[in-house]
Amino acid sequence: MGSLHRLPNELVAHILLFCAFNDILSCQATCRFLHEIITTSSIIQYCIALEISGLEDNPRSELNIPERLELLQRREAAWALFQPNFEQEIPVKNTAVVIYELSGGIYLLSGISRDSINHLRLPSLQNGDIPGWDHIPVFDELLDFGLAVTEHDLIGVLTTSFEDAVSTLQIRFLQLSTGLPHPLSGEPMQFTQHILTDNLGVGIEIVGNLAALVIRDVSFGHHNRDKLLVLDWKRGIIRAELYVESRRYQSAIFLTTEILLVTNAYESCLEIWRIPSDSCESASPIICKKPELSLGLPVIHPGFMVSEFACRGAPNPIISSCDTSRPFHSSPTEAIMVFHLTISPLHPRVPIPFVFFAHRYTFLEFLSKAELQPEPRLAPVPWSEWGPPKTRWLRARSIPTEWITTTSGQRYAYVSTQAPLPQPVVVLDFNQNHVRRVNANIKNQIFPYHGIFPNEMITTNVAGLAKRVWIDESRDTYEKMRVFAEDVGGYLPYVAVKSAQTYGFHGVLMDDERIIGIKKNHVLSGVESIEVIHMG
Repeated sequence: MGSLHRLPNELVAHILLFCAFNDILSCQATCRFLHEIITTSSIIQYCIALEISGLEDNPRSELNIPERLELLQRREAAWALFQPNFEQEIPVKNTAVVIYELSGGIYLLSGISRDSINHLRLPSLQNGDIPGWDHIPVFDELLDFGLAVTEHDLIGVLTTSFEDAVSTLQIRFLQLSTGLPHPLSGEPMQFTQHILTDNLGVGIEIVGNLAALVIRDVSFGHHNRDKLLVLDWKRGIIRAELYVESRRYQSAIFLTTEILLVTNAYESCLEIWRIPSDSCESASPIICKKPELSLGLPVIHPGFMVSEFACRGAPNPIISSCDTSRPFHSSPTEAIMVFHLTISPLHPRVPIPFVFFAHRYTFLEFLSKAELQPEPRLAPVPWSEWGPPKTRWLRARSIPTEWITTTSGQRYAYVSTQAPLPQPVVVLDFNQNHVRRVNANIKNQIFPYHGIFPNEMITTNVAGLAKRVWIDESRDTYEKMRVFAEDVGGYLPYVAVKSAQTYGFHGVLMDDERIIGIKKNHVLSGVESIEVIHMG
């Protein structure tokens, strides 16, 4: 330790920055010298707080380190204790919503007749003016749109026209801020499909130079028409076409900028694909018919089938960011993935919806292990070999499943649909560092998050906090519902917080800064207004 004392404190602090936060905290407990360096260094405290919270620093931010640390602590306190910075209601002129999206602080809604995309930037400051809506006109019939706001100020707009039993699908890549063709994009792309327009389903995710486009025929018995196209939107070409022989695709998400996860309802599995590398020698797409890895869902009883299987994760991995305003953002690798699964009886009866969760890094870890095996695995990995310790399931009859933009980072928000309004908003936090901290507080019979945040940042009623915060680490037991033929057993723990206030929301969305409460129009069943609950 004598030699360590001879080093400048700044150098010791710099060395410690290369350690994981658990190792830094262990060093802090060894001696007064290290304790003093660690506790008085803003950069070390900031890096510890980032890692614990599952956040990444934005090096382009103009804020200094003490300012970033204070903002981070206030943000985490707001989310953990459900104590918003402010709330603001915004009217919505579109009374019927067909397509919606929330990404990068931008809220988007399709026009009633699918002839426009209406969007607004959500407020980040209290007492600001009510933001105005911007509009992007759409020609032909709007099917869907995908976003890469923070990375490219980009929106991919999917439209269709139908003639002579052939649907022509077109995708245009526009600059969201102007509504004009994006300066980096190639020409609009067109695809002809022998699918009726009413049966044509699409989904799109954009990361880096690539867009993953799912095309499907939703009519019964035509799932073999489903496919996934990987587009290079800057060059205006199809890089690859991905599909297995038996499939029913609904959505795909990027695990990394070069790896995709695809839901296959027909085979009741998750497919993980490595996107083929770019080859400038040929403009023809690469046809891929075998994923790197398939992960099976729990086996269901005969007489049932998986009818819907969608997924969502936020934020997406990015190559670079043009957003310099926020000092930090949620880590894509640490983010939780939400899966909407509907199991339907073969005979007409009420379908049973489920929601389950897993971290993005879970799938990357399994892929890495699979690639180390001497022989590739031909069949899907059974659920019992991967799912129980890595997932958490919720039966979704009381959760609005029409909204899927309900996660950001490691948090998930929902309101109950079975109890009368108004209802509290519930936020589930799958950050295992937070679970361990709150668990220790509860076992020591002190209020949750005690000693974690500075006292001046706690504005909620501490006495009532114990009634609003709880941990669930028990096993799921859905085999009792006679749907699954094996033990689901999902026991990924989470810490939950319930808002002290109740709201008249019919559903909620969320992004990295805020929760968006949806208030429906009772006459036209559309969105009448949204309420921004800003956390920071």
